[in-house]
Amino acid sequence: MAKQRIVNTRFWDDSYIALLSPHEKLLFLYLLTSPLTTIAGVYELPIKRAVFDTGLTLEEITQGFAKLEQDGKILRQDDWVAIVNFVRHQTLNPKVRTGIVLEMTRSPRELVKRLPESVQAVLMQSDRLSHSNSNPNLNSNSKGERPESPAPAFPTDIRSEIHEILGRRRL
Repeated sequence: MAKQRIVNTRFWDDSYIALLSPHEKLLFLYLLTSPLTTIAGVYELPIKRAVFDTGLTLEEITQGFAKLEQDGKILRQDDWVAIVNFVRHQTLNPKVRTGIVLEMTRSPRELVKRLPESVQAVLMQSDRLSHSNSNPNLNSNSKGERPESPAPAFPTDIRSEIHEILGRRRL
């Protein structure tokens, strides 16, 4: 599957970005556009890979990660990184939601649990939508009978995984 990341030119006008050092700007832009980035913005990124790809030193990467994490822009766990508002900037059609859910189920549970409620709402909404009747017209057949619900979009194990990751929380 082809992967493409489009960066809005307003990135450079953002008041937060304007305050970052050149190294921190490069690191944040790299996190958004890295070949390892997923549709969920949660992915495994060894620090050595970031050093190699960006040309920044290990110290610059470590300091940049610390700054971005302290400012609430990313979360880290071991070699995993989560871009906090990544999902918010996606076009959330059903196919994208499915991709986000699948990537979240592949990510460390503790990291996913630390994501903001807005991201977790996407996961829960995808779970609810996956087994609801997508046809709002209950009178769509000639006999006036209630139509059968379509097959779930997500296998049961993924739905249960979402609930397990989020601790069966209701949003």
